Amino acid sequence: MADFLVIGALALDRPVRLSGPLESGGRLLGKSLEGALAGRLGGGAANAGVALARAGHQVAVGGVLATDADGDACLALVRAAGLDTRHVLRRDGASRTTLILIEPGGERLVLGLDVEPVKPPTLPPPESDAAFDGLYVRAPYPGAEAWAAACQGPVVAHWPAGGFAGPCDVLVASMDDCDAATLADPFAAGRAQVGERLSWMVLTRGGHGVTAHDGRRILRATPRPATVVDATGAGDCFAAGLLEALTAGADMQAALAHACAWGTVAVGLDASAPLDGSFPAFRPAAS
Repeated sequence: MADFLVIGALALDRPVRLSGPLESGGRLLGKSLEGALAGRLGGGAANAGVALARAGHQVAVGGVLATDADGDACLALVRAAGLDTRHVLRRDGASRTTLILIEPGGERLVLGLDVEPVKPPTLPPPESDAAFDGLYVRAPYPGAEAWAAACQGPVVAHWPAGGFAGPCDVLVASMDDCDAATLADPFAAGRAQVGERLSWMVLTRGGHGVTAHDGRRILRATPRPATVVDATGAGDCFAAGLLEALTAGADMQAALAHACAWGTVAVGLDASAPLDGSFPAFRPAAS
């Protein structure tokens, strides 16, 4: 069992299942949770953190919640999921409303309603006895760099990394989030963002597979075919699986395969945070 920290968003996602695919000019029906746009636990930190916890690890989350009813409800769900919330900060103001529009095939569109820019508070520096085995920076909150520097194991971060400048061992990016220059030389783009410690830039393409770039070679892995129920959070579970395997000593090829397996579990769940998921911990192949 390892101790992990995940820094990122915690949220109440409000899913709406659509009667058909999103098309310009189309007319669709939607079915919301409990018929009342009820919320479910989501946000990148919760999605990845729950997957790691379901694999048997101790997981703390660092993030920011508003001091309103939605923030209180989300915090209660995070705690009920077994995640350590001592590093969750509260801010004044209202929570953001996030709709998850889910097509019949399981693909989703994330819609933030009435989003106003909010400057998040700075995460407090690590305590002197902080000793996490691995860290996933899902959202580059101010102060994340100090936690990355204090981590005694691998640091994985989500691209685009925004203001996060490392240290970082692996960046994970959806190809949909990459511009032409990044796709032309992913590893160089990653190092320009987070520095020379970066060892790998990993590009994901959903069910089409992933590639990992270290400036000299390209590794590839493809997930097993799966029925997609809801793709929400699958990328976060992939990154969590990658971090879990690397922390356990896996090489990148084995870590990619493990991460793909975790992503496959996630797409088969009707959820954001994979509360009902079964995520096996990494075990080295027998020699």
